[in-house]
Amino acid sequence: MSNFNFEEAIDNLSNDDVKVRKEAIESLVGITDESAIEPLIKATTDDNAQVRFKAAEILGNMGDVAVDKLIEEFKNAEGKDKRFIAFALKETEDKRVIPYFVEAVDDDDFGVRKVAVRALGELQAEDELDTIAKCLEDEDWGVKLAAIQALGDLATEDSIKLIKDARKTEEDKDFKKSCNKAIKKAQKRQKAKESGEAIVKVIPMSTIKEMEKTNVQKAIKEYERYVEAKQAKDAPYKRLCVLYRKANDYDNEVRVIETACEVFADNDKKLAYFEKRLAKLK
Repeated sequence: MSNFNFEEAIDNLSNDDVKVRKEAIESLVGITDESAIEPLIKATTDDNAQVRFKAAEILGNMGDVAVDKLIEEFKNAEGKDKRFIAFALKETEDKRVIPYFVEAVDDDDFGVRKVAVRALGELQAEDELDTIAKCLEDEDWGVKLAAIQALGDLATEDSIKLIKDARKTEEDKDFKKSCNKAIKKAQKRQKAKESGEAIVKVIPMSTIKEMEKTNVQKAIKEYERYVEAKQAKDAPYKRLCVLYRKANDYDNEVRVIETACEVFADNDKKLAYFEKRLAKLK
């Protein structure tokens, strides 16, 4: 673990030694201070790929506070530098970035186009179906596959039809497998929508628990997906309560507890735990 404080980490992002820069960027994981945004944006152009990626990930996890500056940078960036800003924007999960990704599917850089079309799917940009479909004709194989994945994310009858049509016209077996996987995912999402379930992508609890050791901010974001989906697992709610308590975030802890009480209303044992915790807070 790094011993850099905030100011030292920011200063060392421009150090000549790549090992020091790596240590500096790791020291900034989970940061939400606005003063870190500009240095982190600059770090997305670092000579080292690990530093660039980590800087983009941190910016994406900052969410709303970084979106406006990321958009401005995205509009002016080019080539590989733009790829990492695109990744950061995608990770914010902010629908305000959709118009910029729509424009980016025509970018000169294939990496930017790939991130852009993938983001349109993840952000559920159903009104941009034609934009996503256009990427099925892209000259880059990765962009075409990203378009298939994006159509699967949308999970509409029209998007599924586009995947099936693309599968018919392509002879490559791996491409057809990707189409089949996307169709299966889309149909599963359709059934969930019909039953009124929230469509939320979650990762295993064990993975998030490990994430707490290196990136608490990201871990909270992933636990919150379980809460958003109101899944009947008490562990995510309990971990969030602990993490919000450590951060002295009373409002969010109460929100999570109240959601848990709603979800576990018919489970006396689990309900009692959260009611007792809530009582101590009031």
